[in-house]
Amino acid sequence: MALHPGIGSPVLDRLVPRDVPEVLSFLEDDPVLNVYLIALVLRDALARPHDSWWGVRRDGRLSALWFVGGHSGAVLPAGDDDVAHRMIAKAVAASGEPRQERIQVIGPRDALAALRAHFPGDQAVLRLEREQIYLQLDRSPGAAGTLAPELRTARREDYAFLYQAGADLRTEELLEDPREIDPVAYARRVEEECRDGWTWLWRDARGVCFRAGISALTPEAVQISGVYVPPALRGEGIATLGLGELCARLLQRSRRVCLFCNAINRPALALYERLGFHAIAPWASAFYVRAK
Repeated sequence: MALHPGIGSPVLDRLVPRDVPEVLSFLEDDPVLNVYLIALVLRDALARPHDSWWGVRRDGRLSALWFVGGHSGAVLPAGDDDVAHRMIAKAVAASGEPRQERIQVIGPRDALAALRAHFPGDQAVLRLEREQIYLQLDRSPGAAGTLAPELRTARREDYAFLYQAGADLRTEELLEDPREIDPVAYARRVEEECRDGWTWLWRDARGVCFRAGISALTPEAVQISGVYVPPALRGEGIATLGLGELCARLLQRSRRVCLFCNAINRPALALYERLGFHAIAPWASAFYVRAK
């Protein structure tokens, strides 16, 4: 368990593969909030080139850490030690990481508030920020196979829909079109979605009417992202059935389902509440672009 942030003098370190057991122990204090980071550690063991992990210890034990994605531009803080987050923010800003043109910081709302005075610094401009709510589902909303039995993983023939739907979703949620920002990388991601087994679709006589993806999966929790219904089909209960079916299936593999949602997106929050999700933490995201 992480120590109270008021105990001991904070010591900053760059974390390396030998720190994996300690990092996992820290993150597994909250296996739902930290599921994405846990999945990254299990996949890469803190050794993936271009990515870096930073941590602050008090009395020899972690009280906060960051993942910094060198290629993705993702910055993911964990822990509730605000002093530690400010220390890491200064160090990462001074190091020049990440070096991508676009940076996205996602994590606990207090952590983002603490770090933004120092990171990413004056070399980046805030493009968009969102207050979000992290939600958790503990019980299945129905029997798997009965809510939307047509739900399946994406295949190659779904490429055109995923390409369009992903662009529409990002434009709606983040106010930018990935086909304009980085068309080559976006097309590659869609190709991966068609074969990764983590992207789910529901098709009926009208075509594809629902999609959602899995961001991370552990025995303790599975994180869902990219829930989408085409605008013309909204209001018909499709999302309730499609997401309910997906959750029912995922709860056969993991103890809990989780996701985060924009705090002002009342229709989405109402959907999640109907399915049995409940709020567990205030979350936030901030998106930056490099200053010209």
